[in-house]
Amino acid sequence: MLRLFLAVDLPEGVRQEVAALCTEVNQARWINPHQLHITLRFMGKTPDHALQGIRQQLASVRSPSFDLSLRSAGTFPSGMNAKRSRVLWLGIEPAAPLAVLKHEIEARLGPDLERPNQEYSPHLTLARLTEHNDATLTQFVSRHRDYRSVGWRVDSFRLYRSTLHPSGSVHEVVEAYGLV
Repeated sequence: MLRLFLAVDLPEGVRQEVAALCTEVNQARWINPHQLHITLRFMGKTPDHALQGIRQQLASVRSPSFDLSLRSAGTFPSGMNAKRSRVLWLGIEPAAPLAVLKHEIEARLGPDLERPNQEYSPHLTLARLTEHNDATLTQFVSRHRDYRSVGWRVDSFRLYRSTLHPSGSVHEVVEAYGLV
């Protein structure tokens, strides 16, 4: 079985800029800077024999390239009803082109069975949060409320294989797909 996901990568300059932000939250398990990506779809456990068909379907995706930037820190879950945040993230601006790309992918692959009732909320995960949230998390979100990255052109998305190891997951590009 393969663990697969689809994502948009960050350009190296943006990746380095984001990595520099990732400090001073006590309960954070920061994402490895080389693995920062914007997930389009987590496909989960996929039989090995299905890979070739998935690759062919993804090759037929036709979607225009677009510009993106990162903005403002936040957490999931958020709000007053959230007992404990589990994910620290940066938002995406504008989100609509990613939603269009995701729709085109799902038109080829079928609906997302891993998260059938979950609305797509484009974001860049910075960290998984452990233990109880403390003031360092609140301070981070407040300090980066007005954060804006430089913009970049998205002209491709990638199919990744994720392999679990005791030290964390390792992501390997299976194939890249250009946008028109």
